[in-house]
Amino acid sequence: MTRKYKVYIGCSLTYATPEFRQAVEDFKDTLRTFCQVLDFMGIEKKPGRTAEDIYLHDIKHCVGKADLMVAICDQPSTGLGYEMATQIEMRGKPVLAVAQTDSLVSDLILGINGTNFEFRRYGNLTEVTAWVKKALESIALQAA
Repeated sequence: MTRKYKVYIGCSLTYATPEFRQAVEDFKDTLRTFCQVLDFMGIEKKPGRTAEDIYLHDIKHCVGKADLMVAICDQPSTGLGYEMATQIEMRGKPVLAVAQTDSLVSDLILGINGTNFEFRRYGNLTEVTAWVKKALESIALQAA
């Protein structure tokens, strides 16, 4: 891969524990060594930032420009489902959805059947790095 592909990491933030958020940030730092990670604005309230600003940045910038979306499905999130649907159904772009081995994941997610979707279970989030590399190699091959 010569091009730095754009990857968006989607996950539950609103009710996530600080430990989970830190694990996701560490994962994103690892990915930054070989791809461009598109960052969500976050959930902290900032003066002048509206809900519409967050939506536009998330959907138009992050999901809208991602070559690959990695959806971490460990915790419930309506926003994550919307992002995944946008990436898969509207953009026709790939989503790699992952969840810890013992996480409860909606049948709606587990039932997705399409060429642009893959769901995998992990024991440790660091395992997902190799899967992202493989997905980006596949995207590169299809573009060649």
